[in-house]
Amino acid sequence: MATVRNKNNACVWVMVLAFSGLAVSFVFDGWGEERETHQVVVIAPDFYSKLPVRQPRLEATLVLGDYTYRCNTCHQHLKPSQVQKSAVSAHPEILLNHGVNNYCATCHDREDREKLVDINGEKVSFAQSQVTCLQCHGPIYRDWEKGVHGRMNDYWDKRRGEVRKLTCVACHDPHDPAFKPMVPSPAPQRLGRLDGSVTPIAKEFDDDH
Repeated sequence: MATVRNKNNACVWVMVLAFSGLAVSFVFDGWGEERETHQVVVIAPDFYSKLPVRQPRLEATLVLGDYTYRCNTCHQHLKPSQVQKSAVSAHPEILLNHGVNNYCATCHDREDREKLVDINGEKVSFAQSQVTCLQCHGPIYRDWEKGVHGRMNDYWDKRRGEVRKLTCVACHDPHDPAFKPMVPSPAPQRLGRLDGSVTPIAKEFDDDH
């Protein structure tokens, strides 16, 4: 029994010395050369901002200088145009580049310019403009309803809160809906590989773009 006990004690001391040696080597970094390190680039806030691409107009108003006008302030005295929008039409700042929809009354109510219209000609408020988009973009509207298309904010997990779906005009200019060229988001930053080499990280966001 004494012999067995002595062997056990010897094994314990060997393990203690081995682990102590490992601990000392780790403290003084005795295992190979120091790996190259680098500073992680901070991603520009533009790439993770929850703000929409554009601020949609939720009210039928026009701001000129220090004054805010309702659309019907002027349009109640004007007869609806019978021609498509031309270069000499009102609102010259609006570029109407929406496929074949180059006529204001395609989306705007002819008599009440503070309302839009749906596929049945019923009035729609500016805040519910996606209903107007539905008359031509049915499949995309269906995807938007399911959350496949468009921007969704707040919570995916409804146990934490409600999800908020942004409307079409929070991303698309209704008069010129095609997206302009955009700066892509930086690629994921990989800090290193198993062979010890360092993977290049994404370049910093260029504020000039």
